[in-house]
Amino acid sequence: MDTFDAIVIGAGEAGSEVANRAVQAGYRVALIYRPPFGSTCLNAGCTPSKFLIHRARVAHIVRSATRYHVDAAIRQIRLADIVREMNTLLDAHRRAAFDAARRAPSLALIEAQARFHSDHVVDAGDQRLYAPRVFIATGLRADIPDTLALDSARVHTSDSIMRLTSPPQRLVVIGGGYVACELGQTYRRFGSEVTIVQSGTRLLGGEEEDASTVLERAFEAEGIQLLLGHRAVRLDEHQDAIRVVVRNRSGAERALEASHLLIATGRRPNTDSLALDAAGVAVNAKGFVRVNDRLETNVQGIWAIGDVNGEQPFTRVCQEEGRVAYANAFEGRRLTLDRRAFPHAVFCDPEIGSVGYTEAAARALGIDVSVGLVTVDQVVKAQLIGETAGLIKYVIDRKSRQLIGCHVVGPNAADLVYDAALVMRHNGTLDEIGSTVGVFRPCKKAWRAPQEHTSGHSLPARRAVRSLGSHRKRPLWRHTSMAETKDFTCRACGAQFDSRDKLDQHNKREHGTQGTEGGSSGQQYGEGQQNRGTGQQFGDRGPNQGGSQTGSQGSRSTQGGQQGQPSRPGEGAGQQGQRGGQQGQRSGSEGYGEGTQRGGVGEGSRGGSSTNEPGDRDKRAGGSSTWGDEEG
Repeated sequence: MDTFDAIVIGAGEAGSEVANRAVQAGYRVALIYRPPFGSTCLNAGCTPSKFLIHRARVAHIVRSATRYHVDAAIRQIRLADIVREMNTLLDAHRRAAFDAARRAPSLALIEAQARFHSDHVVDAGDQRLYAPRVFIATGLRADIPDTLALDSARVHTSDSIMRLTSPPQRLVVIGGGYVACELGQTYRRFGSEVTIVQSGTRLLGGEEEDASTVLERAFEAEGIQLLLGHRAVRLDEHQDAIRVVVRNRSGAERALEASHLLIATGRRPNTDSLALDAAGVAVNAKGFVRVNDRLETNVQGIWAIGDVNGEQPFTRVCQEEGRVAYANAFEGRRLTLDRRAFPHAVFCDPEIGSVGYTEAAARALGIDVSVGLVTVDQVVKAQLIGETAGLIKYVIDRKSRQLIGCHVVGPNAADLVYDAALVMRHNGTLDEIGSTVGVFRPCKKAWRAPQEHTSGHSLPARRAVRSLGSHRKRPLWRHTSMAETKDFTCRACGAQFDSRDKLDQHNKREHGTQGTEGGSSGQQYGEGQQNRGTGQQFGDRGPNQGGSQTGSQGSRSTQGGQQGQPSRPGEGAGQQGQRGGQQGQRSGSEGYGEGTQRGGVGEGSRGGSSTNEPGDRDKRAGGSSTWGDEEG
């Protein structure tokens, strides 16, 4: 029996993080893996999907170029070449990671199926290993319901569909989560006819409801058919197609013909082959390993990290769990994860970034919340680049004004939501975002709008800056009352914002044709743009040739101004120069001058990580991760 300081089962993001740190500290580690080496993110998840999503977006931009008065046409989408380039990139990353692991002096790489013999004894092929510390990091795999199990080359999961070298003619996607949405839109943009079948009443059921509404409108505008409230009940293969029978909630059935089928109904943990009962490790009803807030299982000396514990299956979270588990196992610490401030994203178009509670989840917990929402079509930067579909929504604790949730839909949403995650990590308030000076005319400009909606004044009268290390005794902003309509005008540039509690739901799916046969999926929606007289535009044409640009004027008329002009001339561009000349002298009213905080973020007072350890906080200031020198 070979003895090690630690056994790590799984070479994904979490397992590799623990193994790497332990080897660097001089410990002897056995890393057991099944090919291909590396994580789901690298082999069949984030990395290949984002590659394809980007190439599909390029095709969409070219196809929609006439919208920007640029004449362009797609002669051919060479998907085989795209996939070949993707595989080359993935192979290079995988080879680099494997070679680095193989060179580690005290790391034993073992390619085998791991099975527990007892609590700290693991069989790996014909080898039997012992270690006082064992880390289970075996990840997830696609879960195919028994009713949809069909052995056919036309039936795919996310693992296999991204290897196709030609776009499916007719793709039916079963499921409505992030995998279904990302890949469904990708292949629509590659030229496939796409139908998404979702048993729930909306896409992305775990996201903010308003985000689902925006995405559904965008999908239908691109010609993606949505069958919400439908469940796939059986499959048949005949000739050159798959027949998918779906049933709605009333019991009525209909049949869909598909050249290819993508099953994206969820993922299950890779625990059924580990013989966990031999070690006494407890799992829940779905097979996820049960852990406490320090990532320990019910068996002392065994940790479960990454996707396999079912907590938050996101790449950066898995890496953070690896760091925390290492510190607890090898350094004797008792770190826990503060999961409230871990953001995630859905890389559709429009993009979705989210952190913290949704409005519904917060209310279900009995939290007295206040919410604010502003649509992205009111942001000048979004208008300039022609990407006006989206929203920014905050959820705050009404009494303390602490930010407990933020949901962004629109351009660069995954990046924008990071600001909210940083504030939430330090238990900050919404005022800290609203009073922060950003770059001129970014999409972040709309972030002040929901802040002012929830505060009841157009700029925050107070800032709870204590959590970010500043101890100013006087407020940086003057109180200014806000109109009852909750509309306000930015005093810096004259932009007008209409803030509300909820996205309009009327005629949610009655805004245009499907565009699957070259029709006009470029409908413009009359949702916003009330001050500019144009409707919100999600896309110009479906992937097939011949689509026409159609659209209707915004349903809301301009309020006292013509197209492109602010409805309040006194707040328009004519006064910008005067304001600009005064801003440098204002120390208290506009946040310039003395508005700079002193010291680094947190000053170490709240630790340099997203972890909390009573009595022994990390004092490194400004670090973006637990250890201050790695990406969070």
